[in-house]
Amino acid sequence: MKWVTRSKPHVDRCASLWLIKKFVDPEAEFAFVPREYVWNEYEIPLVLPGAELSPKKGKSTFELIIQKYEIKDKIIHQIAQMIHDIEQAEESGKYYLPESKGIFMVLRGIEPTSPNDLETVKIAFTVMDAIYTFLQKKSQGVKFT
Repeated sequence: MKWVTRSKPHVDRCASLWLIKKFVDPEAEFAFVPREYVWNEYEIPLVLPGAELSPKKGKSTFELIIQKYEIKDKIIHQIAQMIHDIEQAEESGKYYLPESKGIFMVLRGIEPTSPNDLETVKIAFTVMDAIYTFLQKKSQGVKFT
């Protein structure tokens, strides 16, 4: 399926696109469009005006995807807490989880250094894979030094 979202993806959208590709739609194709883009019935809008999957009522897009697609993976729920914390910190300036600020710095730093949105997402996917793997190994008792 083709998923459409605004250009210049930041933390929540990069993480959300990764979540879609890994847990919802492995064949997903992503297109980056202007905010005023009018999507068609063959596209799934993400973080566009009127889109079901847009941050609202204190929930990130990442959290809404988990809810809509009933993703039960415990590691994904841990990551959701971090993404939520990052999104809330953008408003309050305060992080509650120790990992959140570092994840924010890495993911937010990708877009200004990338030549285009697809490259931003490609790099973000590598970061998200690493976060997922780290948390998974940690939950299995692997010690990192």
